[in-house]
Amino acid sequence: MKSDILLYIDSATSDNDLRFLDSFLPDLLAQRLQKIETAGTVYYSVPSSYNGTLSGSAACFVRSGHDDVEFWKDLFARTGSGHICKIYADSPFLDPSIIREMIDHHLKYLAEFTFSENLPAGFSCEIVSKELINAIPDLKEKTLPLPQVIKANLNQFDIEIYYKDPDIRDKRISFLSSRRRDAVIMERIYNLGSAFPPYETVRGIIDEHPEVLHIGPSYLEIELTGRCDLECIFCYRNFLKQRHGDMGKDLVPVLLEQMKSFNLPYTVCFGGSGEPLMHPNIYEILSAVEGDSLVESIIVETNGLYADANYRTHVSKDGGKIRTIVNMNGMNAETYTRLHGKDFFERVHRNILDLSEAAPGRVYIQIMKINETEPFLDAYYDFWEKLKVPIILQKQNTYLGMIEDRRYSDLSPLDRIPCWHLQRDLYITADGSVVFCKQDVDALNAAGTIRSSALAEIWEKKKTAFMCDYRKKYPASPGCASCDEWYTFNA
Repeated sequence: MKSDILLYIDSATSDNDLRFLDSFLPDLLAQRLQKIETAGTVYYSVPSSYNGTLSGSAACFVRSGHDDVEFWKDLFARTGSGHICKIYADSPFLDPSIIREMIDHHLKYLAEFTFSENLPAGFSCEIVSKELINAIPDLKEKTLPLPQVIKANLNQFDIEIYYKDPDIRDKRISFLSSRRRDAVIMERIYNLGSAFPPYETVRGIIDEHPEVLHIGPSYLEIELTGRCDLECIFCYRNFLKQRHGDMGKDLVPVLLEQMKSFNLPYTVCFGGSGEPLMHPNIYEILSAVEGDSLVESIIVETNGLYADANYRTHVSKDGGKIRTIVNMNGMNAETYTRLHGKDFFERVHRNILDLSEAAPGRVYIQIMKINETEPFLDAYYDFWEKLKVPIILQKQNTYLGMIEDRRYSDLSPLDRIPCWHLQRDLYITADGSVVFCKQDVDALNAAGTIRSSALAEIWEKKKTAFMCDYRKKYPASPGCASCDEWYTFNA
């Protein structure tokens, strides 16, 4: 008994995404997989938008949507297969020994569906049996991709879950070449040994050469202004050595231009010590950032006071890049005023509801997990979930003890891992100072300014701090050893 192979080309994936170094990955993977004794015929699945090397091949099946139940029914009917192993075609590091083990497990235990619980994308596969497709019940999720349908109804199927040591999920790498950032990391790993490494060795290679991860910022937080109409009890703005002003509107285009030197996708967050929507040129700035092809998403972190009709009009026409996070710590005027310093509860509440209608699915409310919010947290969740507004439960950042610690529980993991922020973040203060870490709110350790220094040069300077942290030799300034933000994650 064998399992046929389906090399799956995802939507918006081009031939360029399917090339790694000098190899066309569908051909490379087919060669590797054909050496597996229990692997049968290799097929390809491409979206209808695909127009590349595989087009017109007899073994290539064009799909109009994703791999839902109907897609799999058609695939089994056309191939006559009993089992099909789905593998993403942009997986240069794919280890045939893992695929062999997963197929063997699937066939040995007569599973209907086999997947990996811990392997990152690019190393694993999903194996589907014809019996599952023929017997699948009429589930409400039936139009979703098949793996989602099955994982949402695990108890209804014969499932084999494959686990492989070591676990490298904490590295947050997809190992898919269509993701530019991960492709660069894989190229660096490959070049260390001029070979495709076995899965078991990848974690050791990264730990020995952590510099392969430090390739460019993926999260750029920009402080447009230090001004704000509120006086929140948990805000570091009240403890700055000097309150910040407005960023000159000319600095944002400079930032966007300098980010091109990395040629990597990234997220822009407008946050910092003040209220970004108070900046006099906010809409001009938003439009400039929206138009940059490297910017994948924009996060506006706001107190909601100025998320008014003008803002709603803008985000409803922005093309979907902007996500709005409204900080609202209160269930009523009384609790809101106690935490935010002033009573704007009704105004913010109305702005949230109106904004969620104007940009559905792109508006979130954020509440701090502190002593003062704990008594009404359940009621808060019930209220906003009924209105279908997603909630972010935010850990309090004390900024290295600058602010009183109001947390009623400590969620820190037992084992410290390398700081994600040092690996991927940059923070730009309103005057253009570039700091490696947002904990340095006064920019006392700024590595330069965007007016006088190239961002690529500043990023290279950051590598030392990143490497020291990775090897647990924590930088003394701004006090990495005492920080508890290392496990939080941006983008």
